[in-house]
Amino acid sequence: LKVEGETMSKSLGNFYTFRDLIEKGYSATAIRYLLLSVPYHKQLNFTFETLDGAEQTIARLRDFRKRLQEAHLPDGINTDLQEKVRGYLNDFETAMDDNLNTSVALAALHNLVREVNTATAHEVVCTEDRSFILHTLDKFDAILGIFGEASEEILDSEIEALIGERQEARRNRNFARSDEIRDLLSEQGIILEDTKDGMRWKRK
Repeated sequence: LKVEGETMSKSLGNFYTFRDLIEKGYSATAIRYLLLSVPYHKQLNFTFETLDGAEQTIARLRDFRKRLQEAHLPDGINTDLQEKVRGYLNDFETAMDDNLNTSVALAALHNLVREVNTATAHEVVCTEDRSFILHTLDKFDAILGIFGEASEEILDSEIEALIGERQEARRNRNFARSDEIRDLLSEQGIILEDTKDGMRWKRK
């Protein structure tokens, strides 16, 4: 792994953990997408510019699915479109079978999105096509995990780690840091509750 073209190293001050990136406001999904954009056997050059780009890509993909879900479509079926969508799923599966070639797999997803956007612009997407496309997106997402709701992006293990850090900050009377972590968790949709059995949390 390289960071801004240099080897990641604490001595260079370019060492970032998952928690560091979450605290900077980046979503777990965008981090996952960035890691998937390069096959595991190739070196990733991490930059905040590419991570920002990943955030924007995730937003566009989610917007695509939302618009498809809410679109007013004519009844019927477009078999040609469904065949093309099926082909992109096949491309995706072939790429994943090819030593987890995630960059090619993601390209298949983006090809599907472009195809459907073009068909939508020409008003040739029908109600049965929508169901088929959404079901196909679910198959992509079962592997990629990038269409999930933002409130579920932060992992349980990360929540527990942040809560542990917050409790340590409170013991050290570092209330500014404690409040910072509380606000971060709140932004991620996490509610903290003090009970007689200790701190508990739940998602909004």
